[in-house]
Amino acid sequence: MSRTATAAIGSSAPLPGRPVDPLVAERTVFSADRTHRFTLFRYWGNPEDYACGISMNPSGAAEDVGDPTVDGMIRRAREHWGVGAYYQLNVMSIRGTCSSDLAKAARFNLPENDEWIRRIAAGARFVVVSWGNPGHKSGRGPAVETILREVCDPARILCFGRNKNGSPVHPLYQRIDAPLVPYLA
Repeated sequence: MSRTATAAIGSSAPLPGRPVDPLVAERTVFSADRTHRFTLFRYWGNPEDYACGISMNPSGAAEDVGDPTVDGMIRRAREHWGVGAYYQLNVMSIRGTCSSDLAKAARFNLPENDEWIRRIAAGARFVVVSWGNPGHKSGRGPAVETILREVCDPARILCFGRNKNGSPVHPLYQRIDAPLVPYLA
């Protein structure tokens, strides 16, 4: 996916401007008004053998466009993790490129987001958490960690490392081949 997009906080994702693979369209899930994204899906092999990443909040990526974080995670999944597909989830469901704008949002997370996290993480070969300091400070990171403990074997929950406050580091500035380490060890 060579096109990338950004999003103002709480903006609606535009509908795809070109034909989209039906499976990608089916498994990429937004709120009815497309201001919140619950799942983003890509595949290149077996769509049932997937890794799942959980980062801070959705940016502009949608069915037909990516963003730097999502594109990097997809590349890792395809080239280094040996899976056939990738789901991007987020601790906060509201779309917005700049996490500093989250304070402007009336609702930064819809309850459906937690249900999608439960459903997708439970079926993942492994989950890579990477919500960083803002996700931790907001309280959403710890809430999602509780969900993951309920639905996943702790050995399947990985990260790129930890920040000083214990939150999982964000992937944007990690090497593409950076090793994953246990998060709940």
